[in-house]
Amino acid sequence: MPERNVFTWNSFVTALAKLGFLDEADSLFRSMPERDQCTWNSMVSGFAQHDRCEEALQYFGLMHKEGFKANEYTFASGLSACSALVDMYSKCGNVSDAQQVFDEMVWLVHAQACRQLSRITEARFIFDNMPIRNVIAETSMIRGYAMAASTKAARLMFTKMKERNIVSWNALISGYTQNGENEEALNLFRLLKRESVCPTHYTFANVLKACADLAELHLGMQAHVHVLKHGFKFQSGEEADIFVGNSLIDMYVKCGCVEDGYLVFRKMMERDCVSWNAMIIGFAQNGYGNEALELFREMLDSGEKPDHITMIGVLSACGHAGFVDEGRHYFSSMTKDFGVAPLRDHYTCMVDLLGRAGFLEEAKSMIEEMPMQPDSVIWGSLLAACKVHRNITLGKYVAEKLLGLEASKSGPYVLLSNMYAELGQWGDAMNVRKLMKKEGVTKQPGCSWIKIQGHVHVFMVKDKRHPRKRQIHSLLDILSAEMRPEQDHAETGSLSSEEMDYSSTLLWDDTM
Repeated sequence: MPERNVFTWNSFVTALAKLGFLDEADSLFRSMPERDQCTWNSMVSGFAQHDRCEEALQYFGLMHKEGFKANEYTFASGLSACSALVDMYSKCGNVSDAQQVFDEMVWLVHAQACRQLSRITEARFIFDNMPIRNVIAETSMIRGYAMAASTKAARLMFTKMKERNIVSWNALISGYTQNGENEEALNLFRLLKRESVCPTHYTFANVLKACADLAELHLGMQAHVHVLKHGFKFQSGEEADIFVGNSLIDMYVKCGCVEDGYLVFRKMMERDCVSWNAMIIGFAQNGYGNEALELFREMLDSGEKPDHITMIGVLSACGHAGFVDEGRHYFSSMTKDFGVAPLRDHYTCMVDLLGRAGFLEEAKSMIEEMPMQPDSVIWGSLLAACKVHRNITLGKYVAEKLLGLEASKSGPYVLLSNMYAELGQWGDAMNVRKLMKKEGVTKQPGCSWIKIQGHVHVFMVKDKRHPRKRQIHSLLDILSAEMRPEQDHAETGSLSSEEMDYSSTLLWDDTM
């Protein structure tokens, strides 16, 4: 008999629950090595349909403690069980119990529905008027605030909780990562460890995401050690955990450690489409085009069906490696061979691929013939390619298209101005700059940074706030003096007054 997975387990559980063999379904449920949303829905609906409503509601509550979100099917079964219990208590004359079930369940379901619809003000009003508040309701509000990008309100709710469980911690950690507050997510994880709360798979997935977004490799490796210490055997054994394995791959490749990500990928006993996608995209983004395409072919041989994200990784790999013919082939075969209709992102990858290779007219035709409206990203990709290949005629056309979409952005102006300058058309370059001023468009100041001994030093254009600015400028003066003899013998020769005027403007004017 083939090895069971979550889908085959669910089939047995669902069948037993529907037929009314609830104790057998419960026994099988408890022995499952892995559960998903479908598992919980089957248990809640099965017990509700066979009038074991209290147990149905217990499963509903347990589902939230395990970190699963109720969907429309769970809500329907939960409300059905709630209604049946209210009816039973009322008929038995137990009005107080009927009222308690009604209050707790209906208020909670209503609040969660508002939260999932992003109606946070309504959800808060319902929460404030709940006769009884518990950890489930409070955690639901934390999630709601996080969805509304109100992480301060979520933290305040978390701080005021009299009782917390791991789901509460996960809700806030996840809220921080969803809103880009990754350092806060890591600080909260440290607090969780200090309070001796046992983390779950979901905790580590969010912590690893925070490390990946910050490109903090050493923190990501520490999180990996924590994963192994807590016995999450994504590499081997009966409890192979795809979720954490995928998060580890994503963290390593985003931190530039493709080999370590690939090692995690190879050690995973089970993989899903996300696993393959993370590794293919990791290869592509780090310049391993051949490896990305080889892994894609291996994915197809394994029987895993690619999705639209897979194809973005494949086309991106072709673009970075310069595989034009392969890119054309995979793009044209997406729908026919894999059942994936090209989206705007796939067209953007193809325009980038063709633009890098110098097929500018083909890229332009692809944009104009695509079935959806082109956005600024795809036109911007073509404009950048025009600059690289010094095609000023097409560049002007593309810049006009781009300015029609975002006239207030400086990017098109700067690219077009630089194209003119590189071709020695200084008057045209100055005219573009004057047009920027006339339209009131300003370029955001340039920014660079360097990390030394764990501390990030950020430098802005004309920034004089760095505590060691005198030493920095002294060193720059020395470097400039060393470079001057080389500059005197540069191949460009002497600059004209027009060129000097334009160059001086670029150096000292904030608009450029």
